[in-house]
Amino acid sequence: MRVTGAAATAAALTYLSIRLVQGAYAYDARVCADDTSVCLTPWPVLSFPASFAIALVGLIVAYRLLGIRPGLTVIPPTLLLAPFPLDATLSTVGKWPAVVVGAVWAAGVALTAWRPYRILGLSIAAALLLASLVILWR
Repeated sequence: MRVTGAAATAAALTYLSIRLVQGAYAYDARVCADDTSVCLTPWPVLSFPASFAIALVGLIVAYRLLGIRPGLTVIPPTLLLAPFPLDATLSTVGKWPAVVVGAVWAAGVALTAWRPYRILGLSIAAALLLASLVILWR
């Protein structure tokens, strides 16, 4: 039950982050469409820290409600390594599969909080990370 709650929260946060970053780049493209020189608005630059802050607060609240202690073993890998599987999925198959991969990633990392499921969680996270690095390497 706890892992599905973490996965559902991560899916929502992944969708929100993808929409935030894509919306910022779409706004930048609209504003700079008529400009022939270098044009950059602050929104694409600010969208990455904003999505990380939203994800961090959302994950801390969700993990507290689910009874997962968000220690150093859960939150940093979820936030710092998650862009690799998300970017690989987003660049190859699209937004909705990236949302599913974000949910599986967070569920796998959340499994590492419980001793009996630690190996399974690390295996899921390692497989996703390795697959995404292979896709991004191409």
